[in-house]
Amino acid sequence: MSTLDQLLEISSRLEHLENAAEWVAKETIHTDNGISQTGSLMCVLIDEVREAVYQLAKEVEQIGEETETIH
Repeated sequence: MSTLDQLLEISSRLEHLENAAEWVAKETIHTDNGISQTGSLMCVLIDEVREAVYQLAKEVEQIGEETETIH
């Protein structure tokens, strides 16, 4: 599995998790504020994880390009 395929798989799973967290947040807003807030927090954290994964992939790609330039 290529790096791009792995990133797409991670992105797909994060999107699924984010959609579920959004649904939980919306469905429980009037019945259980704590659960609703947890769903909202999960959305924020998922977005941060997604950004961190993309940054890491970008850094690895840059290191690979630098290594290719040296050799």
